Amino acid sequence: MKITQINGARGLIIKSSIKNAIIDSDVENASAFDDVIVTHLSLDTLNIIQNNSNKFRRINLSHDLMLLLQKLWRYNIISRPNVMPNFRILPTGYKTKLGLEFNITAYDNDDGLIGSIAIIIEDTASGEKLGYVPNFITQGQYKNRIKKWKRMFRDAHLTQFTSFNSNINPDTTATQVNYSEKSFSENLPSLFSDLTLLQSWLKPFNPTRLNEINDYSLKQDQPIIWQCKSAKLLNYYFPDNDFYYIDDGSEINEKQKNHLICYTKDEIKKDMLVEKKDPTPLINQIDIYARKFKHSLPQSDFSDIVKMIKAQETYMI
Repeated sequence: MKITQINGARGLIIKSSIKNAIIDSDVENASAFDDVIVTHLSLDTLNIIQNNSNKFRRINLSHDLMLLLQKLWRYNIISRPNVMPNFRILPTGYKTKLGLEFNITAYDNDDGLIGSIAIIIEDTASGEKLGYVPNFITQGQYKNRIKKWKRMFRDAHLTQFTSFNSNINPDTTATQVNYSEKSFSENLPSLFSDLTLLQSWLKPFNPTRLNEINDYSLKQDQPIIWQCKSAKLLNYYFPDNDFYYIDDGSEINEKQKNHLICYTKDEIKKDMLVEKKDPTPLINQIDIYARKFKHSLPQSDFSDIVKMIKAQETYMI
């Protein structure tokens, strides 16, 4: 198995004697491949899907990311690709074929957004194994996910381990992780005192976190008034929870009416917490949102992970 890092884009190209595939990267590089593995949500990876030009191109991704994309398209939060690729769900924890010479196993990851995976790719001819994980946060919503893929990577006896250098805090004196979901939850009161900061969290890239914010707002008797599209998305993921929304004239079905509470524009008061319409296209907001979870690990913590995995080679991209 030949592994090539891509200049100017975070991703890898893997080649065997008869199979080529690309992991992540960007539109320009991915356009030359029929098999693309998307391990996480980012501006580059979403652009690969949204700007697809080949209906036979296979996009390998997680179930969680596929589901989010389907709902973003359904509720017109982002536009559908003009040419829909052929999607393939990678089951987590199970080895599957990637062409004739590669096996791929995906494991759930947590990078602060939804749908991230860590993967092991094995060349069945040579026995070489690549372990690849993009960004990850060790103190996020799903700490056990990180623990599991670390064990799987260790036990696989990897030939190569590759991850993103944006995991590491550039402050060499740092000794603690600079993001934890526990701290986020504890600091929700201060979040609601800074409306600009609050608005920066109201993005559809992690519905579970949005639901937590919404629950807190209801307990404080200061409900967030969501844009209708956002409320429909949240209602899909949390059908038994209440969400307030601004009437935009779109249809609400009978089932949704049980938990979606409408405000007309005339009923909105100045002191209400309203999700603002951001003039920036949503697709361009992904990387801004993801920065909240970058550089979360002290160098020592990342070094400990590398030592635990014990790959023959380790690369940061």
